[in-house]
Amino acid sequence: MKNIILVGMMGSGKSTIGKLVADKLNYKLIDMDQMIEQMQGMAISQIFDLHGEAKFRALETDLLNKLSGIDNAVISTGGGIVLNPVNTMLLKNMGTIFYLEGTLEQLMRNLEGETDHRPVLKSNSLETVLRVRSGLYTATAHHIIAINNQTKEMIAERIIAVFQQDS
Repeated sequence: MKNIILVGMMGSGKSTIGKLVADKLNYKLIDMDQMIEQMQGMAISQIFDLHGEAKFRALETDLLNKLSGIDNAVISTGGGIVLNPVNTMLLKNMGTIFYLEGTLEQLMRNLEGETDHRPVLKSNSLETVLRVRSGLYTATAHHIIAINNQTKEMIAERIIAVFQQDS
């Protein structure tokens, strides 16, 4: 399948970079978090508060199953998508996976003023979440793209170049 899938920590730029890549390639953009919010009629933080993280993770898996036949799309995933091995398997069958890798310092800069809207950060530090997830991102991804000190445009161009080289 000719899809580009972006995984990585909150604050790595998956949504913003996904839009840039989709626009440049004339692909559909699928922002999974946005889709789940639209389908549920509430923000992710509300889903976490009302139904818990397990319910949200189940919604992610359901959405991945619905998207399994899609082609020519850039899929921006939620930061915790890799916590479920079923999701990892589904993603690997859907396209080329890029891990947008950033240092803790870079992610903290990118998230400045946004942490109130990140439900996972209510009970964990960003450092803890990164420590738990970084190995999962690396194991899931076909390619790792460093985001540190790079503009969103530079990151998007790098993803496109690698993707076209792979195709």
